[in-house]
Formats: sequence, C-alpha cells, structure tokens
Amino acid sequence: MKHHIWLFFFVFCLNIVSGQEVLVSPDINIRNDYSYDILPSINDKLVLFRNSGNAYYHETLNEDLELTQTSEIIFEKDRVNIYNILAMDTCYQITYGVAEKDSIQVKARRLNERAELIDSITLFAFERKIFHRYSYVHSEDESKTLLFSKNKKDKIELNVIDNINMEIISRIKLDIPEIDIHADFRKIIVTNSGVVVILFDKDNFKYSRKKHKGNLVIAYPGNNEFSFIQLDYEGNLALDMNLVYDNQNNRIVLAGIYSIESNIIAEGYFLYNKRIDNLSKIEKLRYYPFEVEFVNEVINKKRKKKDKLSDLVLRDIELRNDGGVLLWFEIFKEITRRSTYKFARRTDDFGMDRGFVDYYNEDIILVNLNPDGEEYWKKVLHKKQFSQDDGAVFSSYFLFKTPSRIRVLYNDEVAKNSTISEYLIDPLGKKERRSLLNTEYEDLKLRFRDAQQISSNSMIVPSEKSYNLNLVKISY
Repeated sequence: MKHHIWLFFFVFCLNIVSGQEVLVSPDINIRNDYSYDILPSINDKLVLFRNSGNAYYHETLNEDLELTQTSEIIFEKDRVNIYNILAMDTCYQITYGVAEKDSIQVKARRLNERAELIDSITLFAFERKIFHRYSYVHSEDESKTLLFSKNKKDKIELNVIDNINMEIISRIKLDIPEIDIHADFRKIIVTNSGVVVILFDKDNFKYSRKKHKGNLVIAYPGNNEFSFIQLDYEGNLALDMNLVYDNQNNRIVLAGIYSIESNIIAEGYFLYNKRIDNLSKIEKLRYYPFEVEFVNEVINKKRKKKDKLSDLVLRDIELRNDGGVLLWFEIFKEITRRSTYKFARRTDDFGMDRGFVDYYNEDIILVNLNPDGEEYWKKVLHKKQFSQDDGAVFSSYFLFKTPSRIRVLYNDEVAKNSTISEYLIDPLGKKERRSLLNTEYEDLKLRFRDAQQISSNSMIVPSEKSYNLNLVKISY
C-alpha cells in the first residue's frame, strides 16, 4: 500500500558498508495521508504526487532530494477518483474520473515537473447510474494503459489508452458465459500493441482437480471479438501462477507452482511459453518436478527422500532477450496468532492488515530456462525474514537489473537497525552474497518491495516507521 507525503526535505548520508552513495530525506509524517506516488526522472527531477483525500499536492525534488517546489493540484471538482498516475520523460499523466450530473467523465491530464498543465482530454464517459470500479495495468513499455472493470458475473469492460497520443484506441465489452469473471479471474495484461490477454482458472480445488482447467482470453483492439484458449492442467492443482507477455518475441508466458493433491506441498513448477500467433484451441503445460537433491538443498537437509517443499509462491517472471525466462520463487507463509486456533496460509495480499499475524519470508529459488523450455540452471538464495502484524511490507526483496548482472536486495532483519544485503547473480548463475549497507543510528525500515530503479546505477527506496517516511536514494 502506498502513501502520499508532504514536508520539507534535507539530506544526510547513511552509514555505508560497501562504498555506495546513499542519500536520505528526514522524517516526514504521513499519518493523515491516503497515498503517494513517486515519479522519478521527469526532466531530471523527482516528483511526488500526494493524495490527502480532499486535496492533491505536487512536490518537486532535485537530485539531492531537496524540495524545490510544492503546489496544490486543482481538479474540476473537490473530489475526483484517480485511477492511475504514469511517469513519462517530460511530464506525468493522471487518469481520473469526475462525477457530473448524469455521467462519470473519464479524463486525462498531463503536468510537467513544475506542476504546469500541459494538456488535458476527456477519454470517454459512462452513465452515472452504472457502477464501474476501474483497475489498471500498463504495458511493458508504458505506451498503453488498460482500464478494466469486472461488471457482472460474465461481463468485463476493457478500455485501452494510447499514452503516446493521449487517446482511447479500444473500448471492448466482452460477454464470456463460460467464465465466472469474478471467481475465475487470475491476471490481466496489455501488450505494447494494445492486445489484452486475460487468465482465468476454474475448479482449482482438491476434490475437483480432475476438471481443473485454465482459459486464456485474447482481445484485439478495435472490436469485440476474442480468442478463447483452454489450458489443460492434466488433473494437477495450481498453487500459484503468473502471466506476462514477451513483447520482444511475441510470446505469452504463463508459469506457476503445481501440486498433485495438496493445497500446500509444491511438487514442482509449470511453464507455458508460446508465440501468440501459434496458439491452438487447447494447450498443454510443461511440468518440472523438483528433484530430491534440490529440495534437500533448499531445506538444508541431507535425507535422500520424502522431503517436500511447502509454502512456495511465484514472485516474478523475468524475460530474457532470446525468449527464455527467469522464474523467481520465494518460501512465504503467514501464521495467525489466535487463542483458539492457528492456521498457515499462502497469500500475496500484503495490503491487508489482519493483525496478529506472523510473516515468514525465507529462501528464494531462481530458475533459468532457455527458449526451448530446457532448464539452464537453478539456484537457491538463502535468507530468513520474520515480522509481525505489518503485512510483510518490509520483507521479500527487490530486483535491481543491469546488463551484466541482477542484484537482489533485501533486509537481513525487519528492524530499524538492520544490515541490507544483496546477492549478485551473473548470466551463468554464479552468485555472490555481500553486505551492502546498514541502517544503524538512522532509524530506517526500508520497503524494498516498493523500491524503484531510476537509472542503471541508482534506485529510490521508501522507508516507513511509526507514520514517518524517508526517501532513500542508493547509487552504485
């Protein structure tokens, strides 16, 4: 969950272990704020857009995180419904809804780093009596934005925005009677060309696993026609899954974790990686069982059989230029502390605050697969993170990408005084673990899951503690 922020910024240096340059803003009280967006590199400035519920603020910071401007953004009405904010090279774009007498107007406006209005347009409108709750996704190159709404059990509305020309290029209302839009929905993506791909999943339960099947719905710009692809799970359960699109190689990539009968035990992972112009009506997945030796390596045991992996989630699918993929798994579980019962549950819903919950974010499993689906290598990155009642927002990791390697950054401990560590992974799978910096004396709790890479050698990481926020800039 993001929060908007407002206050004056000063800069001081963090205690550095490995020679990196680190700048930190002072404490900023965010107790009364709803949300914030960090918009880096707009004409070489960093912009903070803050939502305080009935007021909206634009703040400009220089490269040293010094505040140079604060402006209030005035919309047509006192309250608007902001759908998304997108950073561009010379400006940022706000897509939002405004309630008029008989309709909701969906609009977009662009502002530069000085909060000056560059352009605005009404994209489309709908009747006010019709309820729409829009969510959004961006294409990989952020040239397209999809606003979508799951209106009824078998109906979904898709609105594709061309962010380059600031216009609607597709408005599609799909009627899919074979699918329960709400219960079966798993993922939606939009390609750089404006094609929408939706993943649905049915009967993914232990006692109905023989009927378990997935569906890909592919909608093309400009009409209400769509392709309907059935995925054959061969009677296996899918414990977790994710869908991405390889725009460079025009491939649909679906990956996940499978089990034969259990809702917890991971037998292995599956992969579907195929060109979008070469799909059949029924497609099979490829399954990769975990070997006994590899499972023992993950759990640090020497027994030769019967060990199984549990509480595994799929965090990321990274695409290789040649059509191969990197799959990032993490061992994650949460245990609710109650006087009458305890249970463990897998989930990726970090935004929910249920309270009385222990979070365990442990080892990372990295699998590198070639374009033909063969495993190139797989590695285990050992870590142990534990926290309570915080939604695990300070746990897990951040991927910092360079042409020669990937850096995996994470908190060794979820505490205000902790060592920040990183794994360095090269294309051949060689790994190196080292301490990056520590937060001793600075009272920081870094949210690496919400970090943003702003250049080939620097990132912005938010730090939150007791309703105070710092922005931390790390440069290599």
